[in-house]
Amino acid sequence: MATLSRMMKKAASSVIPLANRTPCRNYTSAIFTTPLKTSTAIRTVTSSSNLFRTTSIPTNRHFSALAKKKPDSDDTLLRVIESEIDDAEEEAGDFEVGEAPSEFPFKIVDNEGAETITLTRNYQGEEIKVTVYKPDLSGDDEEDEEEDQDNQEANQGGEEEEEEGVSQPVDMVVTVTKKAGPTLEFDVMVEADEITINNLAVKNPNVSDEDIAYEGPEFSSLDEELQEAFHTYLEVRGIKPSIANFLHDYMVKKEHKEYTAWLKNLKNFIAN
Repeated sequence: MATLSRMMKKAASSVIPLANRTPCRNYTSAIFTTPLKTSTAIRTVTSSSNLFRTTSIPTNRHFSALAKKKPDSDDTLLRVIESEIDDAEEEAGDFEVGEAPSEFPFKIVDNEGAETITLTRNYQGEEIKVTVYKPDLSGDDEEDEEEDQDNQEANQGGEEEEEEGVSQPVDMVVTVTKKAGPTLEFDVMVEADEITINNLAVKNPNVSDEDIAYEGPEFSSLDEELQEAFHTYLEVRGIKPSIANFLHDYMVKKEHKEYTAWLKNLKNFIAN
């Protein structure tokens, strides 16, 4: 019995390693004995990889490139603006300003980008500030047409008239301030041959903005002698007809300069 038991254990021990080794031999032989199937599988995986590469989702960089593309209408607008800038720069030389009159007592403060300029001076303890507004050029074309028509009629009649200095009106607000007390504010139009005071107001610094202060009657309703005295009051402080044409030319040139700068700002905005 002991001999029979040893024989059975020996047989079992020889069978178990064989069973463990058999699957490995079969797996290995399957790899090396079926090259066609393995190659086919590799090609299938490679083809699938190519498929994923060609159908990849666009990245943020792609979307950014699409977003930066401007419509054709913007390019057209840019070309028109650039043409306007070229014309404005060519015309800049047409706007010449002569020297200020000898009796011009003010310092000019010209801030870039502003529609107005400021004139300042001190006169016998008074601080005088003048805000000069750009001229209204909308009627210039009509005036030019009327002048051409008048010249043609004069030439046809055999008369030649020498053109005298043309009056160029300039609108301004003049304030006269002392160290203490109210401020006088004049709404004025200055021309080469006269000064027109449209309004006179007395500004009291002690009156709050919520209160409606009495600023006086209409200037035209004042006694004529009083009106004349106020004209002299302004002339003594430098507001004279002789400064009208100089300021008009200065403001026309400033208007053209600001218009050119405005066009360039438009161009930069549309281009970026």
